[in-house]
Amino acid sequence: MSIHNNYLCFTNNPHSNVDNSLEIYRNAVANANKKLNLVSRYSVENSLNRLIKESLIPLDWNRCLLSSPLIDIGSGAGIPGIPLRVAKPDLKITLLEANRRKVLFIKSIIETLKLQNSEALNERAENICQYAQYQAYFGTIVSRAVCSLSKLMEWGNVLLRPGGELIVWKGSSVNSELEGIDLTGWKDPELLKKPNGLTLVRFEKRTAESGSLYIPEGNECE
Repeated sequence: MSIHNNYLCFTNNPHSNVDNSLEIYRNAVANANKKLNLVSRYSVENSLNRLIKESLIPLDWNRCLLSSPLIDIGSGAGIPGIPLRVAKPDLKITLLEANRRKVLFIKSIIETLKLQNSEALNERAENICQYAQYQAYFGTIVSRAVCSLSKLMEWGNVLLRPGGELIVWKGSSVNSELEGIDLTGWKDPELLKKPNGLTLVRFEKRTAESGSLYIPEGNECE
């Protein structure tokens, strides 16, 4: 069964094996799911097909730059980071996950699919915000089902370079989360609404402003 349909056109390689790699990835997640609880156990195959296809939506949204390096915060089973990396081979990616067993799974996928310029990091977002090498380093942040928009923007203020983008997959909570959100340092959000209730929200970080950099601390919601 084809997962990504016509997304081969975004890989700049019409003869690439994107579909085969996504099949291998889907099967690996399904096989590991019983032990690791990577995705919902209800109708696993249908859920995985949907999650992988939805991961690839930014490839078809011309507002998204998907600039390297990209970080997937709270990657879980590698969603949305692994499908994006498979479909966009030139992408340099960090898959951030606080659960060690899930990180080991992601590392096995990176090795199986031979995904160069890809790393799985067993850490929390608020912690890597403390590391100088990651501050203003990333061109893109992606995240699904991790935290509120405001918290992700807080991390994005630290981790994204000026002009970088934050792309978030959201459900029914998106409208309430957007109400009264602090856009200091950000351009107005852009929304892509899908018929199934999924909404992608894209924020772009403005150029650097004067003032000190706020570094989040504490045990957060990732």
